[in-house]
Amino acid sequence: MEIKKKIIKNLFNDVSHKYDLMNDLMSLRLHRLWKKDLIKKVKKEKAKVILDLAGGTGDISSSLAKHFKSGSVYLYDLSFEMISFAKNNKNISYKNLFYINASADQLAFKDSTVDIITLAFGLRNFSNLEKCIRECRRVLKYGKKIYVLEFSPSVNEMISPLYEYYSSKIIPVIGKKVANNKSAYEYLIDSIKNFPQNKELENIFTKNGFFCYNRKKYLGGVAYLNIFTKI
Repeated sequence: MEIKKKIIKNLFNDVSHKYDLMNDLMSLRLHRLWKKDLIKKVKKEKAKVILDLAGGTGDISSSLAKHFKSGSVYLYDLSFEMISFAKNNKNISYKNLFYINASADQLAFKDSTVDIITLAFGLRNFSNLEKCIRECRRVLKYGKKIYVLEFSPSVNEMISPLYEYYSSKIIPVIGKKVANNKSAYEYLIDSIKNFPQNKELENIFTKNGFFCYNRKKYLGGVAYLNIFTKI
């Protein structure tokens, strides 16, 4: 597990400077729309402490910091370079936005102190999935939600051949040309293929003390937003 964590850390450190651009190319910019939908739903909640787990370059956490002005938003990421990129971005500088460079399997929060957790395109990269889910449950208040936006292997069969070709043949080439790291994006595609199906993911969260509150499908199952409540 520690070996995988180190690999993931190094991978995202290496591609941090091109991460947002590569996400645009990988999803044809659709990831921005999906994140906006997540943010729109979170803004309807009442929250004082928000944890943006695997927050990357800060696109979600900055939007939430701007909205929840009287609250505290924590951008939490394993990659130091990702955190540094977000910190140095003057467009997302908010006094209530804080940065934590640490692993998700030992969250730096006391029990039942967090109102909302957001987790976009990061869950599949955790070296110990269930341990991280248990940590999320530990720090969340009872009845509060975790919003999990993630690519899915459960793609509609009508678009599956095109999606398979684009993801396995095109994205690694783009990764090589744009981020100079073909292997990193080959890994990211493999991580999607090996990620649990929706029902299996729901069972994992249920086993670890969550209830599936809602689920939304994007683009024929290319990505899903799963919302789980701590029980």
